[in-house]
Amino acid sequence: MYPNREVFPNAPLALVTTEIRLTDSARLRQQETLDALAIALEGRFPVATPNVMVNVGNLAPGAPPQVEQRLVLTNTARTESVTIAPSSFIYETTAYREFDDFRGGVTAVCEALLGVNVRPALVRVGLRYFDEVRVPEPITDVRAWGKWINNSVIEPLTIGPSDVAVRNAQGLVTFDLGDAKGLNFQYAALNQPSIVQPQFLNREQFEPGPFFVLDFDGYRDFSGQDAVLLDADEVTNVLTAVHDPAGAAFQRAITEDARNLFRGGTA
Repeated sequence: MYPNREVFPNAPLALVTTEIRLTDSARLRQQETLDALAIALEGRFPVATPNVMVNVGNLAPGAPPQVEQRLVLTNTARTESVTIAPSSFIYETTAYREFDDFRGGVTAVCEALLGVNVRPALVRVGLRYFDEVRVPEPITDVRAWGKWINNSVIEPLTIGPSDVAVRNAQGLVTFDLGDAKGLNFQYAALNQPSIVQPQFLNREQFEPGPFFVLDFDGYRDFSGQDAVLLDADEVTNVLTAVHDPAGAAFQRAITEDARNLFRGGTA
């Protein structure tokens, strides 16, 4: 487990999602298979939104759009969902608390797929944390985020003129974790509608205004190697391997003032 790990009562997490990309599965275009999956997962995801049609683009100029059917299942509070398509499944939540519970949800989906004889090869396993940090004070200059966001992230803003306000800032860093794994870290200081607006999930209410995005995307790429068929242990091993670097990076990206705020304290 990574250093300084802490479960915050008021964590800034807006969405946690994992996308498991797979080679194409013809079985996942069969209604019988989708119905069997909905039954297998109804204990955790009892609310089904069947026949969600998604435009996945054109095959060639002038060709009609290609429409793909997806099965969307949610819990009763609509804070947790799984979306199953012929070449992927996405599991996400707006009420994340513990990694073990999240990993258990992913395992349940993998086992349900295997239970209906769906075992395509893995293409990419990704785990992404979207944090939207909001604070109880007005932010009119992005430099003011230095109270809440570690100076290692804010310091590049000092390169500009000090007598004018910084209106926005953003950046991207990619870390090589080895063994085809990586971690993308994106950050941005924004004053706009939330970047997290899930189609099928509810999220907690928040006060509009400036917020700081911390976006951690850990992954393993399975392309360019011998095929690895879908396996619950393989998937959760990847999630565990990238979860720790993402969590450690989050802890390094925030200040003690932010920790106190997330614990339920005051500014």
